[in-house]
Amino acid sequence: MSRFVRVPEERTTLRGGRALKKVLVVEDEASIAGLIASNLERAGYHVQTATDGRAACRQAETFAPDAVTLDLLLPLVSGWQVLRFLRRHADRRLARVPVIVVSALGSARQRADLKRQGAQDCLEKPFSVAELSRLIRVHTSPATEGSRSGRLAAGLVETS
Repeated sequence: MSRFVRVPEERTTLRGGRALKKVLVVEDEASIAGLIASNLERAGYHVQTATDGRAACRQAETFAPDAVTLDLLLPLVSGWQVLRFLRRHADRRLARVPVIVVSALGSARQRADLKRQGAQDCLEKPFSVAELSRLIRVHTSPATEGSRSGRLAAGLVETS
């Protein structure tokens, strides 16, 4: 017989008694990373940044983000490889984390390829910070999380 138990959340910053959603910003241009991070922090998110693909993979595992913004043209490991790393990850929560690609590469074919590989949305540079914030809000809302990962999003796991 199985039952459900609540799994404790990782360390999370609190604001006003509620947990902040965590966003990993993966961008090698410091000015763009700073712009995205400061706007998301003002919108109430806990943000970490990674400036290359290798750091993004490491930070995704330790930070456990609720969403990722991802540039494609990164040093060391490309954004395409980071997306593949996330989607093939053994941790189901990380494998399902919403990824919003923010890149200068913006052909319709590339956007379709990215979506087939698991990106939720794609924004072409230059982009609207308001639109990026809206997409993160949509993809981290409880309704979206529930449809994406069911009980796992609620911190529940089945035991036998």
